Amino acid sequence: MISGRFKYTMLLASLPVHPPLLFSAHQTPVSRIQLDKRLALLDARDSEDLRRIEELLRWSQIANATDDFIIKKSAEVVDSINDHFLKQIIIWRLELRTLLSALRMRHAGAAQPAKGVFPGIGRWLSDIEKNWYKNDFGIGRQVPWIIPAQQLLTQNKPYELEKLLLDLVWQYYAKEGNQHYFDFPAVVIYVLRWDITNRWTHYHAAEALKRFDELVEAGLDGLAVDF
Repeated sequence: MISGRFKYTMLLASLPVHPPLLFSAHQTPVSRIQLDKRLALLDARDSEDLRRIEELLRWSQIANATDDFIIKKSAEVVDSINDHFLKQIIIWRLELRTLLSALRMRHAGAAQPAKGVFPGIGRWLSDIEKNWYKNDFGIGRQVPWIIPAQQLLTQNKPYELEKLLLDLVWQYYAKEGNQHYFDFPAVVIYVLRWDITNRWTHYHAAEALKRFDELVEAGLDGLAVDF
């Protein structure tokens, strides 16, 4: 029987590397069909964890999801993952989603939420509620991307905003991926980067404005089709 470590080494060694720059990619490094064939080497538990993570971070599969449902589902997925590194990866993405939701709701004219009311996940909820009318919710030093994102939102530049966010997530995964090479977290990072590459290479700028108009009216449930 092939050991788990050797299987994952073999799996990752069989995959083409991602390009150094997201926006230089014209196609994914491997088709989804071929990627799934490689992923068949995963142990059953790891395969299920990967499925949960991808599903959570690809909310477009869930129609008419409410804020409460998304928060509950997100907490369940985070709790179900044993690996601390992967928990942090998921939470970071959910915090990004929460901050984007806050920016869009405020841009759409939403009033300052009461304490403990804003629907979201992660460490920034109290800052969002307390500093609602500050451009950066008072966390610009800790979250440097929030100011340019807010400016692009205000300027109604959905294409530039989406590029900013795609590259932000891409660079985060690339940096965090440097901690892992031939183990399950490395597989997860590879697949999540594949998802971002797939999104970029299928991106249609003409659709950005329509998506932008839809999302400024939405909370976390609107972010189901976004980040």
